[in-house]
Amino acid sequence: MKKLMILGLVAFGLASCSEDTIDNIGRDTAQNIIRSNQWEDVVRTEFVDGKEVFRDTLVKDPQYMNFNKDGYTYIMMGQDGAKSYPYEMPNSKTMIFDGVTYTIKENIITTIVKFSMENVTNGKTTKYEFKRR
Repeated sequence: MKKLMILGLVAFGLASCSEDTIDNIGRDTAQNIIRSNQWEDVVRTEFVDGKEVFRDTLVKDPQYMNFNKDGYTYIMMGQDGAKSYPYEMPNSKTMIFDGVTYTIKENIITTIVKFSMENVTNGKTTKYEFKRR
């Protein structure tokens, strides 16, 4: 009987969680993953009608990128200083990076070594790939 009461309380507690709470848990976990450690390879690629038209390596050895809690990501460029870009994650599948909304392609919670995101606007696709070594 005691186990049944405990099971009932747990079920009631889980049922009372709103979808918002569950989404925020996923977002918070995803943010913690992208904020932990450094991203050593970051590439931005643009496609028009499926063909690559532009590629820029934002971060290359020995540089690295950090996503900080202050809402900015910093590219640490050694003696050359740093570049920063604002970002926010309204949920675990969306990132607003430098004012543009991107869809995160992977489930960040299940991968800690890479993720990519993309934005499709007027036939142009912009994709970022972030990797750790």
